[in-house]
Amino acid sequence: MKKFALKAILLSLIIVLFVEATYRIVTINVAKNAFPAALVDKHNYAQSIVTPKIVLLGGSNVAFGFNSALLRKQTGMPVVNMALLAPLGIEYILSDAQAYIKKGDVVILSFEYNIGVKGDMESQLYAADFIPENLNFVSDTLGLTEKWQSRILHRLHAPVKIETILENPRIEDKFSIYFRGAFNKEGDIVSHFNNYKGNVHDDGGKVTSFHFQPHIDVINRFTKQFEDQGAKVYYLYPTIAQSFYNNTETAVHELEGIMNNSLKAKILAGPDQSVFPDSSCFDTVFHLNEEARDIHTKNVARALLSIGI
Repeated sequence: MKKFALKAILLSLIIVLFVEATYRIVTINVAKNAFPAALVDKHNYAQSIVTPKIVLLGGSNVAFGFNSALLRKQTGMPVVNMALLAPLGIEYILSDAQAYIKKGDVVILSFEYNIGVKGDMESQLYAADFIPENLNFVSDTLGLTEKWQSRILHRLHAPVKIETILENPRIEDKFSIYFRGAFNKEGDIVSHFNNYKGNVHDDGGKVTSFHFQPHIDVINRFTKQFEDQGAKVYYLYPTIAQSFYNNTETAVHELEGIMNNSLKAKILAGPDQSVFPDSSCFDTVFHLNEEARDIHTKNVARALLSIGI
């Protein structure tokens, strides 16, 4: 019986070591292509800017929605687009950026209407593979059991990412979009400029409410923290396709009323000004194509200049 127990323990140890070794090897090698690894580059660029800057924060609508070089030219301030993925959740996104917010910065927040507060744990852990300090922001830390379950499942999922290691995506490709090198220096996604564009149309049906109050509470908490760090914080409604707006107009304007009454950050423009024709979107109702993002950027620049940033 003792021999059996020892063999079982030894086998379990070998399996654990094998899983951990596989996870670490895959993580090291996948970094060159992995989409979440772009956060490392965004952090480095944000850290390199020594003067007051514009910091763009949000989900992928922000990553696709801005021409940061154009925004810099129009406002005279350097810009870093730190946006990546909505599945990271509002708390994770804002926690990740907090260390890079400095005195004099202008912070623009813009979150998709369907974003979560806590976010998806696997997405957060994948990003934390490349930024270990972000493990503190993963939403599973509220419970020890959930924490360890998510860590184990994340490690078991590592072999699936081997395919990413073998890929060789490039900006010049007409099919590669979501990879580490998909961004320019400022952090805008530019990999889709020469890619095939499909039909974007929202067929999700009518939505009457977004239930955004928990989101507002978190945004308000971070707004205060950023302002305490010496930054000015503004909110911008997310870019959306006209078909999505048609299905959610009631919910959008209900949210607008709530935001006007309870959001601490100054709102740059009404939600209607972030609505674009379906033909101006790339692969989802939140992602603008190259021409539309320039229009959106100019509109934001005018709004900022009108309030004297």
